[in-house]
Amino acid sequence: MKHTLAPKSRQRVFTWGRLQGKQSIMKKLILVLAAAFAVSAVLAGLSDGEALERAREILSKMTLEEKCRLLYGSGTMTLSCPPGAGEKREWIMSDNSSTVRPEMNRWDWGYTDPKSVNTKLPSLSALAQTWDVELAWRHGETLGLEMRDRGVDQLLGPGVNIMRTPLNGRNWEYLGEDPLLAARMCVPIIKGVQSCDVAATVKHFCLNNQEMARDTVDTHVDSRTFNEIYLPAFRAAVVEAKALCVMTSYNKVDGIWASENKYNQRGILRDRWGFQGMILTDWGGQHSCDFAINNGGGVEMHWGQGIVHLGNPKKSLHPLADAVRAGKVPVANVDEAALRTLFVMAKTGYLTGGKRRTGERNTPRHQRLAREEGADSIVLLKNVKGLLPLDPATLRKVLIIGKNADEKQCHKGCSGEGNVPYEITLRAALAARLPKAEVVLMPFCAKMEIATTDTSNAAIAGGHVEQKTKVDFCSVEELKSAAESADAVIVFTGTELGYQENMESESRDRENFDLPAELQEAMHTILGWKLPGTVVVSRSGTPVGYTWTDKADTLVQSSYLGMEEGNAIVDVLFGQVNPSGRLAQSWPRTYGDTAVAQKGTYNKTNVVYNERFYVGYRWFDRNKVAPLFPFGYGLSYTTFAFGKCSVRETDGGWMLEVPVTNTGKCAGREVVQVYAAYPGAKVERCVKELKGFAKTKQLAPGETQIVKIAIGERDLAYWDDFASRFATDAGDYEFLVGASSVDIRERLAVKVARTKHYRD
Repeated sequence: MKHTLAPKSRQRVFTWGRLQGKQSIMKKLILVLAAAFAVSAVLAGLSDGEALERAREILSKMTLEEKCRLLYGSGTMTLSCPPGAGEKREWIMSDNSSTVRPEMNRWDWGYTDPKSVNTKLPSLSALAQTWDVELAWRHGETLGLEMRDRGVDQLLGPGVNIMRTPLNGRNWEYLGEDPLLAARMCVPIIKGVQSCDVAATVKHFCLNNQEMARDTVDTHVDSRTFNEIYLPAFRAAVVEAKALCVMTSYNKVDGIWASENKYNQRGILRDRWGFQGMILTDWGGQHSCDFAINNGGGVEMHWGQGIVHLGNPKKSLHPLADAVRAGKVPVANVDEAALRTLFVMAKTGYLTGGKRRTGERNTPRHQRLAREEGADSIVLLKNVKGLLPLDPATLRKVLIIGKNADEKQCHKGCSGEGNVPYEITLRAALAARLPKAEVVLMPFCAKMEIATTDTSNAAIAGGHVEQKTKVDFCSVEELKSAAESADAVIVFTGTELGYQENMESESRDRENFDLPAELQEAMHTILGWKLPGTVVVSRSGTPVGYTWTDKADTLVQSSYLGMEEGNAIVDVLFGQVNPSGRLAQSWPRTYGDTAVAQKGTYNKTNVVYNERFYVGYRWFDRNKVAPLFPFGYGLSYTTFAFGKCSVRETDGGWMLEVPVTNTGKCAGREVVQVYAAYPGAKVERCVKELKGFAKTKQLAPGETQIVKIAIGERDLAYWDDFASRFATDAGDYEFLVGASSVDIRERLAVKVARTKHYRD
């Protein structure tokens, strides 16, 4: 089979800096300037100083009860309209980081009828695998536009919690295991959202790295690990992206609820990072009245009837105002928290009545982005015999094994739920792309009974629970006969969204790392037939335990891709898109290989991060354990060569230049990754750490691009416990340039002349 991309006429058009072929530099410049002008036109709102002045003006005219009403929900997803607000309506919030969730009822978790409909983009776990900051901005802007069309003022996302354990049920809603990757990807998401005059909310602050017992668990971590691994994405969101809102997590941190933790809320957010925006609890995350507000707390949120600590909107009770009158809460603390809420309202134009950006929803442009982003996130893990891309012209019969290939996911996942105008499954996409072929869907040859699962946490979290009691199956003989008569066999495995066993969702963790034993056995059986046209597609938002990957010649990894999932996968399988996704997490061979399993703790009461900063690839490097697939890994239908790299000093850092040449036969994109090593370290350091990355443009065969990556001296810093600051020591360092955390192509030596400490 000839392994080339589809003819140019059948390829998708790439925009926003990915314009292909023979377009002139001038045309590209005009497009970029036009886009920048369009954004700047809607960002002509209030400066921080002007917004604070307007907020203080409104605050000065409010009664105590009116101020307090700004600090608790007026319903499940609303805040009270302050007197004098330009919009003259309640402030409206919406959950999700990949769509706008349907509107909630005021007093419960139910959806209004009819349910509102929005485009659903790929999950953040998928977006992270694109390693494309430009795509992240478009993701955020699209969410912002869809919210503006719905009249929504605040997005409850993005989530940036680090993947500490692959069992975390919300890994699919986050940005992977590495703090720098999460930070670099969340900043453009937030900027994109807020360019539409919508407030973004970075969450969940902090140390919420498991869903199991999240409402009660107490987490403990040393300060260096806290600052180097679990805070950088939050810092980037607040300091660089200027996120307007921060949501606290459910758990305790060193015995104190996150929503009442003065050190984190006031010490880190306000004092260290200068955060001026709104702090709000996760829904049901408030545990007190006066203690919370006196320790840096902000807005209490819950389902409408559950809001009771600071106020009760249904019964018109005012516990916070009563606490002020009783002398338990200084009025200055209420004023400060209310001022922060008004500041956010002013920045978005809600408070002032200023012209806000016009929204749009379910447009062809948004649907194209869902498909493009999904395809760009897919990671080609194995293609040993070059089976991919498939040639559609040779396919008369295609067998799909696995009923999940036709199981819609967009309406699942609790906070990840959406309601879409349509959803294209893998089966539907293949049938549409192959109108003259026979596309057959069959279940696995694995009889499974799914036990009833406790879903009480899901109900508390606002999930709309769906449960399965069994899985359809067929006989081995029947399945083998169908497979032998097919031109291609596509095996669709992995996880799905939901609340049972190994499903992924908010409010619970997966019960096991491994795929269920019955499905593992079925995979061994199917791959044991050694049929030449067999392609395995794995879908999950987190690593899954597979015991059969050595038998698979072809393996494609996808995360949850939203409403265009099927089309995105088929675009890659048929070569209309050359896969350029790279793993945002290390893929362990066994759960026992992970740092949490060997060194840390994972339980329902007290969780100690004993593995310290050895998370993900840092752990595998330190212990010389080979993962199944390493962080940053991914293949292509073409090949790339790195030329001689160079590094030069700049003001406060270095600029690396890496020539990347497409040495294959079809167009494609590569991700250049730069890690730092510390040969002269005076303190304990990891073997290497990601410090920069860049994705090439679409390179034609034979084309070379000089990729430039800037790294500052502060990027090399560690947290100095004695100084309680970040420090970069004088001495020798190395930059490791590669295509993954294990595929290092060149090492460049640099020197830092003198030790520096940084305020933050």
